[in-house]
Amino acid sequence: MYTYIYKTTNKQLHGWYVPEDKPRRECTAERLLINPYNGCSVGCFYCYARALPGNFEEFHKENKIFVFSNFPEVVEKQISELLVASCGYLSPVTDPFQEIEKKEKLSQKIVEIFINYNIPIEFITKCEIPQDVVELIKPSFNEPENSCKKHCFGQVSILTVDENLRRILVPNGATVDKLFENLKILSENRIFAVCRIDPIFPYITDKKENLKEIVLRAKDNGAKHIIASVLDIPVRIYDFVLEKIKKYFGTSVYYDYKNLYIENIGYINAKLDYRLKIFDYLRNLCDKYDLTFALCMEYKIVEDSIFEGLNKIFMSSKNCEGIDIPVYIRKPQEKKFYPAYNCDGACLNCDNPLCGIEELAQKKTGPKGLKLRDYKNFSKKINQQMLVL
Repeated sequence: MYTYIYKTTNKQLHGWYVPEDKPRRECTAERLLINPYNGCSVGCFYCYARALPGNFEEFHKENKIFVFSNFPEVVEKQISELLVASCGYLSPVTDPFQEIEKKEKLSQKIVEIFINYNIPIEFITKCEIPQDVVELIKPSFNEPENSCKKHCFGQVSILTVDENLRRILVPNGATVDKLFENLKILSENRIFAVCRIDPIFPYITDKKENLKEIVLRAKDNGAKHIIASVLDIPVRIYDFVLEKIKKYFGTSVYYDYKNLYIENIGYINAKLDYRLKIFDYLRNLCDKYDLTFALCMEYKIVEDSIFEGLNKIFMSSKNCEGIDIPVYIRKPQEKKFYPAYNCDGACLNCDNPLCGIEELAQKKTGPKGLKLRDYKNFSKKINQQMLVL
């Protein structure tokens, strides 16, 4: 079904994408984004990667998956040139543990590199988490306070408790039971576990009974934090996604989506009042069962071209991923990085950067989309400060 295209690459690590014309970001902490694969065999028809250009267009139209076989070496070279690093993130665009990972182990190799440099790393998956990855990131009972393993964590996307429905929405992902088992394995190995109900499908997975069962089963299996969003649809694949909705769920639901999806916030979003009711229910549910809660990239339109994040209303944690991870720094000529003292990692809300890097404090300046060159510049400043000391 899928064709694998092997390529070498020089692509760079980078931070969150922030539109220059309409700056917005809900992600409170910085991350180094890592994509060893372009395209994904999990096969979600609503995946926003289908709307991206280049390799992703070929993935969408021709079922090609691009495998960057030299990417671990590229990642290590780039990290070796830095003195400042954020938590690594596998992977914002395609599943790091999709089928090809069993053969190539690119994600696993990158996890090992981050651990060797004592930089934390996280992942998001709809697949089974490889045990080798768990072994790499799990902290020991006597783990040093400055070990990155205390800040590594995993996020598991669980959209429904109905296995038949899961096969439609996540056709080549792990079973519902295996997804909850993922959370249990993380928790039992002292790894912070996050359950993502992301995305929620209006009129399909939005019933309160479904949402409540996900939350309660997630908690029972060791999750500490819930992240949610309602499906948003990239403009470029709007018709494609709606046709899939019609194919799988019928004409009536198709027209329900036509009527509901009328807000353009970069993507086509469901009406605000619908989303607010869903998020209010989930926040109250998480409060009741002693779980923290946050949203992922959910906004409302304040006025023309001005968007306001909904996390200021609904988030109950300091950082949107539920765990506070400091910026990591190291001294010149030393290999290992260590957490910046007293840093909580919430750069988006910071105006007093304890890491010493003014550019990371974005409460006054607004969100930034950082590139590798920015991290290199931060490293030069850290280097100069250390030389002065």
